[in-house]
Amino acid sequence: MLFTKQIDVFGTSLESYRGCFSKPQWNHFKTYMHGLLLGEKGEKNIQDIACNALDGKHQSSLNRFLTRHRWNERKLNAIRLLENLHDRDGGILIVDDTIIKKSGQAMDGVGYLYDYSKGKTVLCHDIVSTFYRNGEQRVPLYFAPYVKKEIAEKQGVWFKTKIQIALDLLRMSLLQVDPEAIVVDEWYMCKEMIDFFDSRGHTWISPAKSNRLIQIGDEWISLSRYAKSLPKKAFIRVNKKIGEKRFKWFYETTVMMKNVGLVKLIILRERKNSKTCTFLVSNDTSLEGMQILEYYKKRWSIEVFHRDCKQHLGMGEYQVRKLDAVVIHLHLVFLAYTLLKNACRNPFLNRILNGIKAIGSICKQLKRWVFDQFLKNTR
Repeated sequence: MLFTKQIDVFGTSLESYRGCFSKPQWNHFKTYMHGLLLGEKGEKNIQDIACNALDGKHQSSLNRFLTRHRWNERKLNAIRLLENLHDRDGGILIVDDTIIKKSGQAMDGVGYLYDYSKGKTVLCHDIVSTFYRNGEQRVPLYFAPYVKKEIAEKQGVWFKTKIQIALDLLRMSLLQVDPEAIVVDEWYMCKEMIDFFDSRGHTWISPAKSNRLIQIGDEWISLSRYAKSLPKKAFIRVNKKIGEKRFKWFYETTVMMKNVGLVKLIILRERKNSKTCTFLVSNDTSLEGMQILEYYKKRWSIEVFHRDCKQHLGMGEYQVRKLDAVVIHLHLVFLAYTLLKNACRNPFLNRILNGIKAIGSICKQLKRWVFDQFLKNTR
């Protein structure tokens, strides 16, 4: 879709970031941000954004903005959080990673990793990020790419495991927000993470693998074996008020988990006689089972964030070789998502959207509005 910076969908919401750029960079910044919102799927890379901008420069100029930048993306991110993190106490903090499939092996940082959604190994970038949800507020906080050890050594990049990256991001995030609970995926439920949470006194919730060991009497048994030993009548109907659609039955108890300590254990079943179970654990043994399930359900917010950014904001459509340029692109995607999710605080943008909240629907509405403005200007 063709667009022009003269028809500005952001109103004044980008003005806070003007100090991050020189005048030419400011124009490229606005072009790129509009391209992320208004471009069709597959058209959110440098070449297509430059071609679709009626008042844009040659793609080489936009390319230099991304690959040879002389502006501080950390300052931009700091302003984004300052402007959009309004309620910082309560809510939940989520940490997770997402795979961005790529085809070019010459790209910095790409490697073959197992994609659980595809059930196979794919060539990709792996991005670890933190996300904050508090009521209606949804704000991505920080992110960093994970680079495999052999690739990092080959490219002269300092290697960090995904756990080390996640801990670094959590330290920065906890300077910004004070959540009621931190929710992680089962992959991140390891000694380093648990020690970090416990040392700071944070409540954490995580799913647990079925082979985790708990102490029953004098014996250590797996969660799966323990679940099979429970009678059907031990399970309670899930409260309909929390809107749970998948799991209908649950059981809660307090147990000693090996290498973790005393935890509240929740066992979830889709049917009362289901053979398969899902296990949730928390270090806060005073929490009720339904509260733990509610916290965990909110973890889906980061999955929706990743999906929306990939489908509608070009998260994986970059075509650059340098990892630094990938990081710049992702900072701008995070900014675009944040501005759209906080449109209610921008009178100009809120008037265009008229209460629309889904990212896909927002992008469609903005395209209609831009097209209408084109028609008005040509009459």
